[in-house]
Parts: sequence; structure tokens; C-alpha cells
Amino acid sequence: MISHTPFQTITEIDLEPIKVKLMHKESGEGWSLEKVNAVEFEYRRFLHLMKLFPTEQTAPLFDVDTFWHYHILDTQKYAIDCQQVFGYFLHHFPYIGLRGQDDAAAHQRVGERMRELYESTFGEPYVSDRYRSAMTAFSGAQAATGFADAATRAAFSGAQTAFSGAQTAFSGAQTAFSGAKTAFSGAQTAFSDAKTAFSGAQTAFSGAQTAGAQLTEISDKTAFSGAQSTAAAAFYSVRPRLDGAA
Repeated sequence: MISHTPFQTITEIDLEPIKVKLMHKESGEGWSLEKVNAVEFEYRRFLHLMKLFPTEQTAPLFDVDTFWHYHILDTQKYAIDCQQVFGYFLHHFPYIGLRGQDDAAAHQRVGERMRELYESTFGEPYVSDRYRSAMTAFSGAQAATGFADAATRAAFSGAQTAFSGAQTAFSGAQTAFSGAKTAFSGAQTAFSDAKTAFSGAQTAFSGAQTAGAQLTEISDKTAFSGAQSTAAAAFYSVRPRLDGAA
């Protein structure tokens, strides 16, 4: 078993904002709190292995890889976390297994290597009962709330049929509009001549405007730029917490 003392920075990484993002239904994965906690535990162990075995070719579990992706998405935080944990940026290569049959075999091999390192380091099965139970519970909750029951499907089918009728009616209105558009085209040509005349007057006015305009002082611009930078820095420094997650 490993000593956690040299890896204290991994246990101290704040991953709560990443968990909030993963739990978000619209912009994340819609994970439950139970699932996100279970995967967070495995992700920290993954980082331990990356620190212990930096030259090994490995691939994490699918959900752990997804957690990694979301950590990377917070580019500023990920870069800082990597520097604190590893002293360098831990890169991710997302194409293993996608470049042909030999590559698929390589993906299987690096996944197996990860299992070997995990079990020899932590003295536990790679896919623990704790992790399995969290995945099973999440899968059941997904099925219970999914768009799968017959009544919902039937209602959606009716709405689809109604929309089809509305689409046909709109097609007729579109044809009528086409005739009106042709008539408008003639009026547009006449307006074009008037626009050309107006353009000349506009150019003359523009010259007068430029001559009489007062330019903003550079010092004012600098002050505004500084205020802008401060506001941006504050905006991007605040991350969501679990107590505010939907």
C-alpha cells in the first residue's frame, strides 16, 4: 500500500466545481451525487497512479476518463492543479482505440495495464463493490426518469402529427408570401435609387462629424481597461459549489 504523505496535494485538490458541472443535466452528464462522489474517489486514485508511474502507458475507466475531461474543461484550474500535483501539465490523448484494429488492441492493453497498477498499488479490485453499487443506483434512477414509457411516447407522437398539419398550412402561407415578395422587389429597386442619393449626403455629413468629434482621452481608456480586467478576473474566479447545484 502507498503512503499518502507525498500525495497530499491530490487529496487537497478542490474538485467540487467539476462535480457540480457533471451533475448538471443540460450542460453536464446529469450524474447523481452518489455517482459523482464514487467517480471522484476513483479519479483521485487515477491521479495518484499518474504521479507514481508517469512513463506507463495506461487508460482509465470510462467514467474516470469523463471526470478527467470535465476537469480539463476548466482550463485555468486544471493547469494550476497539474502544476501543484505534478509540476507539469498532464496532457490527455483522446484518440486511443479510434485509429484501426491494432489501435483498438492497444487500447485494451493499456486499460489492462491500468488495472494491474491499480490493484498492485491499492490492494483492491480495480472495479470495487462501492463503485459498482453507485453505478447500478444511477442506472436505475436514469431508467425511472427516462423518456421510455408508452404514455409519454404516445403523447409525443400526437404532438408530432399536429405539427405536421401546421407545417402544411405554413407551406401555403409561404407560397402567398412569395407573390408579395415579388411585388416588394420592384419597390426595392425604386428605393435603391433614393438610397444612392442619400449615401452621398451621408458621406458629406460623416466628414463634418469627424472634424467636430472629440476623441476620448487615453488616460480614460486606460482606467476603463483596468476596471474591465478586474471585473473579468472576478467573474472567472468564482466557481459553483454543490450546495447551489440543481
